[in-house]
Amino acid sequence: MDRNQIDIALLLLSRITRSITAGFISVVIGLYFLHIGLSLVKIGILFGIGAFASPLIAFIFSIYADMKDRKFTLLITLFFLPLSILIILLTTNFYLLAIASALGGFGIAGGLVGGGVGATVAPIQTAILAEKTNEKNRTQIYSIFTLASTYAGAGGALLSYIKNYHELFILGLILSLISFLSSIPIKVLPVKKEKEEIKVRDKDIQIIKKFTYTGIFNGIAQGLITPFIPVIFEKFYGLAQDEIGVIVFLGGIVSATIMFLTPYFTEVLGFVEFIIITRGISSMLVLIFPFLHYTLFAELDYIAFTTFRVFALPSQQALMMNLVSERRRATASGINQTARLLPSAVSTVTSGFLLTIALSIPFISSFVVNMINLYLYYKFFWNVPEAQAKKKVKYISVNE
Repeated sequence: MDRNQIDIALLLLSRITRSITAGFISVVIGLYFLHIGLSLVKIGILFGIGAFASPLIAFIFSIYADMKDRKFTLLITLFFLPLSILIILLTTNFYLLAIASALGGFGIAGGLVGGGVGATVAPIQTAILAEKTNEKNRTQIYSIFTLASTYAGAGGALLSYIKNYHELFILGLILSLISFLSSIPIKVLPVKKEKEEIKVRDKDIQIIKKFTYTGIFNGIAQGLITPFIPVIFEKFYGLAQDEIGVIVFLGGIVSATIMFLTPYFTEVLGFVEFIIITRGISSMLVLIFPFLHYTLFAELDYIAFTTFRVFALPSQQALMMNLVSERRRATASGINQTARLLPSAVSTVTSGFLLTIALSIPFISSFVVNMINLYLYYKFFWNVPEAQAKKKVKYISVNE
């Protein structure tokens, strides 16, 4: 096993242990806030703080990682999650819970996928993974990581069967510390300091702008519904915590399993067509969710729209890393994360109020915003050769 393979394995261990924590925290954190007597509005505020602070942290640290030291920055951001869980273990003070939400990113849009809570780490991990891979195996490795982290998150969701919140948070503290410690031995190349060509820099800026615009609308759409799914199942469908855990588990398992096919469909359809088709299906399923008055139908619909939403996620990550130069990979991923999560902060807080009016409003709004997101993918990337299927690229080059 060469050095890159060892580092990929360590990154995978870090991602898995973090995702197990994300699995049960994504289920129980809102329920825990209800348990200690917080209102839906206050829960929305805490989720909003997490969703607002997380992208700002990701933005600052991802730029610093590209400028100075990716390894050091990775370790700092990994430590935020165990610190936030420790705060929750020690106090129920609303203001200290707000700090914990900010550091841990509780309530961020994205659920189990990509590590769930504490997503400030994701841009730096994505950049380091790009360093350890190449264009031939990058989509496959990203698919394995997303698949493994989603399986781990789904397994973590089952741990919500543990009714004792204190025991759950102790477990989360241990697992998140393992995630931190396993990343210490990883070898990361020093940041390159040489002067870049203006042409390369300008190309990077344009690509980052395009992913920023798509990220904004993706964040708004997910922020409206994702953090509240466990609360919705309890308050509107009367499900118990363990039942919600099973549904989130099944959603994670199905989502992860289908990603075995992500590299294949990326080859056949190309990056952009694959993204548009799968997220379009997910958007339609989101639209019908609040009108399914039977619990079983709502559960099946949740599993389906979650699955189709994340099906092309590894392709989107690989496309970004393929289009951006090595010098700005963490920056590109961090800005995309910021563009997604910062607007989700506003939509998450707003959703807390909207749910008090009608269950359907956040879901209809999410559908509309998703349609705008898919239009932007079409506008920005449809004619980009790297975003098309290999057969289509060859066909274009022959005619040229």
